[in-house]
Amino acid sequence: MNTEQFIEALNALSDDTLQAILEGAGLVVFQDKGLTVGRAEDAYVIYELGEEQFENAADLKAHLIASAQGMLQEYYQFNPMSKEFFNRSVNDLIREHGEEKFISMPGKQAELKVFVDNGKVVVEGSDSPRFKYGFHLTLAEKMLPQAVSNKVKNWVQSGSAYDDYISVNVCRFSAME
Repeated sequence: MNTEQFIEALNALSDDTLQAILEGAGLVVFQDKGLTVGRAEDAYVIYELGEEQFENAADLKAHLIASAQGMLQEYYQFNPMSKEFFNRSVNDLIREHGEEKFISMPGKQAELKVFVDNGKVVVEGSDSPRFKYGFHLTLAEKMLPQAVSNKVKNWVQSGSAYDDYISVNVCRFSAME
């Protein structure tokens, strides 16, 4: 979810939903594509009232909109993106660039590697200084194009690509202030 999408989702919240936040509910990021409310101690809470006080729901909404960029940056520093959003994003990138660019196998190195930046899945090529830190699918043996295609689809659909993302970022998501 980017800042624009976050603000759109905030604007779509009803006054009753905002009132629930004023009464102690948490604002929850739902699959990185929308906002809902839940218990303040639930996962994926991006905002809870705390010590702040607002006159009404409109004041709360104005505060959330004004704080959107910083709130999202902090949120994604300590929370992984949802598996559903991650998989959709990776599949979009694979369709855009081609499956073969995301794999390495004997005799072929991956041309692109996957990264996550501030709630967005991106790819970088070998000219990037951080290329070696990204993730891709590694095949132990050379395969025909159709087999490669199946392996790439399975990498995403099975959750292995998401697991790679989590394992690369486990220290960051475990960090406490």
